Amino acid sequence: MVELNQLLLEFESNHKSEGVTKEWKERRESWVSDVAASVNLTYLAELLVELESNLQGESVDIQWQERRNRWVEECLGASIVQEVSSLLLELETNTNSQAMADEWPHNRENWVQQMHKFKE
Repeated sequence: MVELNQLLLEFESNHKSEGVTKEWKERRESWVSDVAASVNLTYLAELLVELESNLQGESVDIQWQERRNRWVEECLGASIVQEVSSLLLELETNTNSQAMADEWPHNRENWVQQMHKFKE
């Protein structure tokens, strides 16, 4: 569980500041604390939705809007690590590379490998 928290924090920390809302910049510090302290997968999934809700529209692929409502529903119904990790990986896959830090492509492969461990 702690590892999934850390992977969510790593994903968030690799977003460029211009790719998130002004409100996120104000909420971010307490959100990071909430994620780090979370021991509840349902709450962690809610925090994932909060992150996604604060991404600028151009930060995600155009087809994301077609999937987004169902993705949010799935997040709010997620309760096991396989579900939450799969939803986080899906969001990352639909995030534009331009919205991510320059070093993300170098770190992404290892991050994705760690995410896939939760499917086992």
